[in-house]
Amino acid sequence: MARFPVSLVGVQRGGCIVMASLWERIKHFLSEKLPEASYKVWIKPLECAGLSGHKLVIACPNQFSLNWIKDHYLGLIQEAVREQGLSLEVELIAVEKPFREPKQVDLPYDPTRLLGRRLSSRFTFDEFVVGECNRLAYATCWALANREADHRIIYLCASTGLGKSHLSQAVGNHVLAHPKGGRICYLTAQDFTSQLVRALKSDRLDDFKEKLRRGCEILMLEEVHFFSGKDFTQAELALTLDYLYDAGKVVVFTGNRPPQEIPKLDEGLRSRFQAGALIRINPPDYQTRMNILRRKARRQGVELPEEVVEYLARHLRGDIRQIESAVIGLVARSSLLREPITLSLARELVQEIAPPAPEVTKEFILDLVCRHFKVSREELRSRSRSRRVTFPRQVAMYLCRRFTDESLQSIGRLFNRDHATVVYALNSIQKKISRPGSVKYQIEFLCREIEAYLKPHPAKDEKDS
Repeated sequence: MARFPVSLVGVQRGGCIVMASLWERIKHFLSEKLPEASYKVWIKPLECAGLSGHKLVIACPNQFSLNWIKDHYLGLIQEAVREQGLSLEVELIAVEKPFREPKQVDLPYDPTRLLGRRLSSRFTFDEFVVGECNRLAYATCWALANREADHRIIYLCASTGLGKSHLSQAVGNHVLAHPKGGRICYLTAQDFTSQLVRALKSDRLDDFKEKLRRGCEILMLEEVHFFSGKDFTQAELALTLDYLYDAGKVVVFTGNRPPQEIPKLDEGLRSRFQAGALIRINPPDYQTRMNILRRKARRQGVELPEEVVEYLARHLRGDIRQIESAVIGLVARSSLLREPITLSLARELVQEIAPPAPEVTKEFILDLVCRHFKVSREELRSRSRSRRVTFPRQVAMYLCRRFTDESLQSIGRLFNRDHATVVYALNSIQKKISRPGSVKYQIEFLCREIEAYLKPHPAKDEKDS
């Protein structure tokens, strides 16, 4: 990691006070230009490290943050500097602070504030590792918890082990940490069903409805795909949601598939699930896997060698629980064998817990996109600017970035384009898939094709048995 410059601007024009005041003005300018959630996630953690020659040095909390800010916000930061009447270049450095075990505050189970299940004190925003795969979900939940979101209803969609429960409970923990945060109700779909049945049998259905409709400000309902086929439960839930929506209450759903793909679901309830923002959490990308590995290892009290981090990040492409399990297993082996954690030890572990899986390559994605959009590889690499070619080209760039470990420069070379063109394509596709429409559904279809290819297939004798 880079170090802070030795000479700060303090020797000039009034010292560090001037620099602190300047940095506050720059951040204020950025806060006026950016959405609140984006500012808090990306800009607020930045620190001014001082001057180095004619450069204003800004410290980012980690390398991922640096890369993201460089790609998306560097121009705006430079504009903010010019607004202060300064002709300084902006230099970004990554300065990861020493890891400190977060304080776990066990919130009391207060039935006047929390209804339903208890929340895990581990599931907080501070403990969530943010990456390209989950940035939108994190920012949306953060804004929701702080009552700054445009949406009061969100649906977090992700496969098992990708962090949807973590974010859902992080919203609840954040609200409970503030005295005026209001009351919340945290239930799984199975909790809701069983409590509804008990209330019906004990002739206390009205009490159950009253508790949900008037007894909480935020309803967090997990695993809603389990409502499939439960007609009576679906009908009662739909009525409850109508009341909550009309009253302006906050509702957070989680599910392992989008509402339109849940079978045996009443169309009325399906439309209520779709009433807010549908946010997908994707499997962690390479850089995020590296950050998760470092974080999990530090929680175990160890620093993994960088070559071990890179090796595990390349070969562990499953969910976050698999990554956490690998770190725990690696630390345990090292302790039991009285050996340091080495690349050899990591290889042994990976061979046992992660059998070889198909690898998605740039060539695989090119073939998939060409078949789907009926274009040729030559056209994707050409200078053509027709919509018939440019859109598939942008989709291919997006899929390469999402499913491979290729750098932006490498992706650009594949299509005879520069780094800036790839960044533009990624931003363009990201905006389009953030709202319902044909583009969103086309890309979701292609992502499912790739994810199906990555899933291990049963052996022939297993199929025949």
